[in-house]
Amino acid sequence: MLSLRNQIAFVLSLLFIKELESASKISVRIPSYVQAGETADLTCSYYLDSNALYSVKWYKGRHEFYRYMPGETPPVKTFPIKGMKINMTASDHVRVVLEDVAASLTGQYLCEVTMTPTYFALAEAAYMTIIEFPSRGPQIQVERKEYHAGDMVTASCTVPTSSPTPALAWYINDEPVSDVYISRLQDFSSTEGNQTRLDIRFPIMQPQFKVGKIQLKCLATIAGLYWETTELTLHEEHPKLSQVLQDEEVGVSSVVSSNSMALFSQIMFFQMFLPLSILFMIASTL
Repeated sequence: MLSLRNQIAFVLSLLFIKELESASKISVRIPSYVQAGETADLTCSYYLDSNALYSVKWYKGRHEFYRYMPGETPPVKTFPIKGMKINMTASDHVRVVLEDVAASLTGQYLCEVTMTPTYFALAEAAYMTIIEFPSRGPQIQVERKEYHAGDMVTASCTVPTSSPTPALAWYINDEPVSDVYISRLQDFSSTEGNQTRLDIRFPIMQPQFKVGKIQLKCLATIAGLYWETTELTLHEEHPKLSQVLQDEEVGVSSVVSSNSMALFSQIMFFQMFLPLSILFMIASTL
């Protein structure tokens, strides 16, 4: 057990820390999303009350990349992180400016402020995502573009993989497609490189044809900052003219055949019974 003196010292230290935390404040302003190639402005604001600043340190994950210590010469020191470009002119004890950001810089960023004479540290972190938009919008592929009611439609929507991965969604006549008809296949390789893909397979119902057409739409989104759609129209397939004519010819042939059979029966009747009628006429004259 702790002695009474140690217990009192422990309680006083807790009270001191609590008072120090209430008097000292820190807040970071880090953009949640930044487009690749743009500039990211990271700000660390702090209030130390009556304490003095000892150091400001910036971390990406567990790796320190920027340090400001007013008691050293020069006061700024940087540590390399692959793909990170710091604008030294614009950066100081409050902000760090990153230029031409790349997708590899996505991650957790933390600002740590240490004060004297206690060397008590304040820290706050936030997550930043670097977005690489797809090189093109989504594309739709189908087996064919004409269907009858009752046919099964198989369609694929693809978009080049980006960072983060785009979310795909299907619509039929502007209505979301049920998950029952959706199959997901992400990050597959093709002749165009890595792509994200979403397939649908559904049966066509006659009411889905609007003036003989069904509208398919695929939507690709990224964090509400990227929004691209593509549409494809399916048409109701009608009987071909050659088939209609063929069916009509079959009907006419059937009629002709039935008439021919009737005429043939009549001829056979006369051939069989005409000679008998002539014999009866000769016999009656005798």
